[in-house]
Amino acid sequence: MHIGMIGLGKMGSAMALRLIECGHTLTVWNRTASRTEALAAQGATAATSPAAVVAASEITITMMFDAKALDAVFHGEAGILSADLTGKLVIDMSTVRPEVEQALAAAVAEKGGAMIECPVGGTTGPARSGKLLGLAGGAEADVARAMPILTQLCRRVEHMGPSGAGAAMKLAINLPLAVFWQAFGEANALVAHLGRDPAWLVELFSDTSGAPTGLKARGPAVAAALAGGDGGEPSFDLGGIVKDLRTMLEEARSRGFDLPVAAAAHAAYAPAARAGHAGRDTSWVPTIWATKAAAATPPTRLSLERANLIATTALQHGRDLGLAPLVVAVLDAGGHLLAFQREDGAGILRFDIAFGKAWGALGMGFGSREFLGRTQANPTFVAALATASGGRVIPVPGGVLIKAPDGSVLGAVGISGDMSDADEACCLAGIKAAGFQAQTGA
Repeated sequence: MHIGMIGLGKMGSAMALRLIECGHTLTVWNRTASRTEALAAQGATAATSPAAVVAASEITITMMFDAKALDAVFHGEAGILSADLTGKLVIDMSTVRPEVEQALAAAVAEKGGAMIECPVGGTTGPARSGKLLGLAGGAEADVARAMPILTQLCRRVEHMGPSGAGAAMKLAINLPLAVFWQAFGEANALVAHLGRDPAWLVELFSDTSGAPTGLKARGPAVAAALAGGDGGEPSFDLGGIVKDLRTMLEEARSRGFDLPVAAAAHAAYAPAARAGHAGRDTSWVPTIWATKAAAATPPTRLSLERANLIATTALQHGRDLGLAPLVVAVLDAGGHLLAFQREDGAGILRFDIAFGKAWGALGMGFGSREFLGRTQANPTFVAALATASGGRVIPVPGGVLIKAPDGSVLGAVGISGDMSDADEACCLAGIKAAGFQAQTGA
C-alpha cells in the first residue's frame, strides 16, 4: 500500500521504519527536511510538502508534536487541506485535545476525504516492533479501513467512539504515568539521606504495588540517571510530558473542572524544561526532586511559593478539624500582603480580621496571643494601641510570627473564621509545613 508519513520525530520515524519493513511504499515529509534522509536510505520517498504526500498516498499518517504544528501541516501553505482529498484517508496520531481532532476531521470531510485519530500509547521501542496501544476515534467504516495499517503498528487497537474520543482517552492514559515520575522523584527524596545504591532502590520500588510497567521497563536507565547520568537516548522526553500535562489541564478546564495532581506535576516539570532539560528522557525526570533533596537547606526566605504553602496547609488543617470556613493572610516582614486564601462561605470581614492579627503581631514583635494577657493586665495599653494603629490590631490569638532558624522575623500569618485558638492551630500547621519556626506570643 502507498502510505504517507508526515512528522518524523522519534515516534514518527520509528513508525515509518516499521511500515517500510511491513512492505509498504512510503512517502515522507518533515518540517526539518534532514530528518527524511535516514528513511530515504531505507527506500522512502521524500516529498516537498504535506500536499505532495497526500497526492502520492492512499492513506496519510500525521504525527506532530502539538496542536500548533498540526494546524500548520493541515492549514499551512501546500498543507494537507490544499490537496485533493477525494477518497483519501488521513490518520492523525498526535496527542492533542479532542476539539482539535473534531475540527480537522470536519475540514477533511468538506474536501471529500475521511479522517480518524489514533493516538498511541508507547514509546519508540514498541513503535519499531509494532507493539503500540492504539486509541481510535472516528466513523466505524473509516476506522475499519485504517485497521490493516493500525494493526501493523499496534498490538491492540480500541475504537473509542466518534471523532475526539481517541484523543480524550490518550490524555487520560498519559496522566497517571506523567504524574508518577514526579511522585517517584519525591519518594526518592524521602530516602536520599540513606545513601543506598540507586539501582537497588529502583529494583525495590519496582517490586512494590505502586510501580507501573514504565518503571520496571526503564529501571536501569532510571537508576543511571539517579546516579548522575543524563537518562540516555530519549524515547519520551520531558518536553513531551510538559506539553501533554498542559493539554490535559486545558481539556479539563474546558469541561469545568480541575486536575490538581496533574497541575502540581506540570508546575514541577515546566521549570526544568525551560531550564534546558526538555530533551531529556523521562527516566531523568525523578532526579529533579532527588537533586533538590540533596541540596536542601532550611529555608531562610519567605517566598511566594512558601507563603502559598502556609495558606494551603492551614486551610487543609482547618478542614481536617472540621472548622468553619477560614481566611488566611500571609504578610512579609514589612507588613505587605504576600499571599491570601479564602474558603467559600467565609464572612466578608474575615480578611480584615486575619490581616489585623498578622499585622498586629508584626507591629509589636510578638504573636497576637500575648495581647490577651496584656489586655487583662493593662487595658489602657491595648486601648492606646488600638488608637495608634487606627483599629487595625486584633488582640486575640490567630496572628503568629514566622521566623527563620536564626530567629529573625520573616513575616506573619493571620487566620480568622473559627474560634481564636483553632485559628492559631491552623497558623502553626501552615508555618511548620513551610519549614519555619512560629511564635504565638504564648
